[in-house]
Amino acid sequence: MFSRIRRLLPAAVSIALIAGGASLPAHAQSQDAALAARVDEKMGQLLGQYPIPGASIAIAYKGEFVYQRGYGMAVTESNTPATPQTVFRIASVSKTITAVAILKLFEDELPQALDRRVFGPDGLLPDAAYPEFAEPLDPRVLKVTLRELLQHTGGWGASDYDPQYDLVNIARTMNVPAPASARTVIAYMLKHRLLDVAPGTEVNYSNFGYNILGRIIEHKSGKPYEQAVRDLVLAPAGAVSAVIAADKRVQRVANEAVYYDDPRWPPVPDQDGSGGTGPESYFGFHLQSMDAHGGWAATASDLVRFADASLGRGKSPALLKLQTVALMMQRNSAMPDNNNGLGWVVTRMNGVNILSHSGALTTGTYAYLQAREDGWSWAVLFNHLPITYPPEKGVAELQAFQVEVQRGLMAAIINKPDPEPAK
Repeated sequence: MFSRIRRLLPAAVSIALIAGGASLPAHAQSQDAALAARVDEKMGQLLGQYPIPGASIAIAYKGEFVYQRGYGMAVTESNTPATPQTVFRIASVSKTITAVAILKLFEDELPQALDRRVFGPDGLLPDAAYPEFAEPLDPRVLKVTLRELLQHTGGWGASDYDPQYDLVNIARTMNVPAPASARTVIAYMLKHRLLDVAPGTEVNYSNFGYNILGRIIEHKSGKPYEQAVRDLVLAPAGAVSAVIAADKRVQRVANEAVYYDDPRWPPVPDQDGSGGTGPESYFGFHLQSMDAHGGWAATASDLVRFADASLGRGKSPALLKLQTVALMMQRNSAMPDNNNGLGWVVTRMNGVNILSHSGALTTGTYAYLQAREDGWSWAVLFNHLPITYPPEKGVAELQAFQVEVQRGLMAAIINKPDPEPAK
């Protein structure tokens, strides 16, 4: 029943206007007091205005951390404060990690590899290795390219249906135990569903497209997705906290926040097919099947480390060559309204190029990551997303919240007036 709002949440956040406790660690004591005061004031306003228990922020300038802090509570029941070490689900910010891993894997074959087809006998997921993907119901699937998946133009996502949240029904159709795996979701979509539009003709935000990218990483690397991405991207960047999150509250990793759903939202069916119901944060998602598009959890500081390493700044070795970074930042010139580069939202504001992405899971998670050409990078993570019920009435509230977070924090961090809208 909530598939439409689930699909819209990450997309709405991604195309928004771009912007932007616990005691500080020892290295932070000499940080810019004026910056700290501005950021603390804005974060205090946010947690005062919205019913958000806890948050964490990390800010770096030219690859060096200048501020890290937690706000409020990671776990309200135990009065556990949010700190810079608190791990949060990052939802669709996961797509940036998947995209950088793809670019790293194919770096010696770029840019030609971007126009390689994904399915078919000679595809990146060849029929011989994935027989359940062969002979799709819609023959247009055989034209989908790697670039189109990265830029959300693969032909999926134009309808209200998101298979990544329909794992019980898919498992039943495919005659496998619930929840359906990421690979089973692909087989179902190729065998039982038509594309929404022809590949390469429209931009439509697609979680499913990034599911496919995760399987390409597995096939190309010969490793499970999580291990491959950790080896390719996260470990070299020093992002040691990052992990594919677990579904249930009792399965949280060390230092992970608890996610607090809006009590006005009704219980949802468990994705494990058991028939149980509960809050959406712990019953509505199977993070293993969402791995490549929305499954990761991490600290805010590790997201900043990842972003800076991706751009070749910071203490870690550069993850990508300069020409690969330039390629990552290229938008589709044939689609002026498509602000997607390769895995990132790419904008220019006040003369500064910006890479960003955000993510949301109803109603317990909101995350935002931004890296600016002028040297600033930051990430902010929350354990509640303020969106009303019924969800159809909540989109405007979500957009207002995201603008408060992104534009307000941008102004606080770079110490400039509220910036002009993104171009």
